[in-house]
Amino acid sequence: MILEIEDELGLLDGQTRAWMQRCADAAQREEGVTCKLHVFVRIVDDAQIREINRDLRGKDAATDVLSFPTVNYPAGRTAGQCEALLRQEYDPLEDACALGDIVISMDHVRAQAQEYGHSERRECGYLLTHGLFHLMGYDHMTEEDKPVMRAMEERTLASVGLTREEESE
Repeated sequence: MILEIEDELGLLDGQTRAWMQRCADAAQREEGVTCKLHVFVRIVDDAQIREINRDLRGKDAATDVLSFPTVNYPAGRTAGQCEALLRQEYDPLEDACALGDIVISMDHVRAQAQEYGHSERRECGYLLTHGLFHLMGYDHMTEEDKPVMRAMEERTLASVGLTREEESE
């Protein structure tokens, strides 16, 4: 997966970027998508994500992560079941299929890492993975959908060593 990361405020270090790439590649493997994917990721602070959330979603509040998918999957289907739809988003400039955009607030990354007792790297990896699964057609709004999405996230993070209990280098 190609991650195009915009970090105008310089909030990410190189090691966290590398972990984000590992998480992205693992999420694609977990979903079983075989075509090359491209995702634009913007790293911001709470003020910026609040503005984006207000302007694009009508919610005047900061949040941890926002996802804007390019594909509208049929009900009950996800990216791994809809590669033909993904291929319609092929961008010859990227030589990949556009999956969508993700915005992550590093203020929320820091606060939630402290709240949950794990590293900022793990939290950033989790929020990216969470956003990626939204881009791939998963949701957590119903009691039926929530455990499915959470299982995908946890399997993905575990596959790269970013578990809740322990982080490997």
